[in-house]
Amino acid sequence: MYLYLYDASLKQRQYERVISNLETQLTDLGIAGKIVRLSSLLSPKQVISEEVRRSKELTTVVIVGDDTAFTKIIQQVADSPVTFGWVPVGPKTDLAERFGLPYGAACAQVLSRRRVINLDVGMCNQFYFLDSCHIPLSTVTMSLGGSVTISGAAEKMECFIWNVPPTDQSIMPPGYTPSPCDRQLEIVLQPVARKGLFSSQLAPPSIFPFTEARLKLEKSVAVEIDGNIVKESQLKIRLLPQALKLIVNKVRLAND
Repeated sequence: MYLYLYDASLKQRQYERVISNLETQLTDLGIAGKIVRLSSLLSPKQVISEEVRRSKELTTVVIVGDDTAFTKIIQQVADSPVTFGWVPVGPKTDLAERFGLPYGAACAQVLSRRRVINLDVGMCNQFYFLDSCHIPLSTVTMSLGGSVTISGAAEKMECFIWNVPPTDQSIMPPGYTPSPCDRQLEIVLQPVARKGLFSSQLAPPSIFPFTEARLKLEKSVAVEIDGNIVKESQLKIRLLPQALKLIVNKVRLAND
């Protein structure tokens, strides 16, 4: 059984034809299912939990929406005992393209072929993330696995954790390619080296693989977790290996 979660933004008239064509394709391929149109009053986690409780036949939850909709829902439901699909519809579909997912009705064929990969998921405090986590310039003390402590007390550092390689790979350190299928995360520490009184330049970054890390910042900063902004001064980041089952098209991300 398929459950389709439609992002609230898809109620706009501009998406009517896209959704109509999608539903026709899903019916023709025999994978139509229950449709739930999300709103501020409907929690995706509660919807999925209730449908799993009601029906033992629910195997697949398909999110229909753009990158923002997908990551926002996954932040809440990544631990659900189902396989996820994704039909990208909306203004921002960069992440979907990295999974080889075509826009709108064309994605029905991908769902019907049902190529599933298991993806690592990160968790930063209470939020899951599939794509990335970014901590802006701050003084950082970091503990990896409870045994190794790294302190940047003498300089500020910007921190990046990419689970999925970004489209613009020039923003990553040369030769470094993250993978959501390798059962580990890496934190990239980018310090700023001071030069003179009025200028500064980036020092070489450091990359540390980990499965659990704790970060203490000098003050609360705006941390970006898959597009969600939260103000935090202490972070616990951990890996949930192979936690998310996702239907994809072509896999440019895996080490398989």
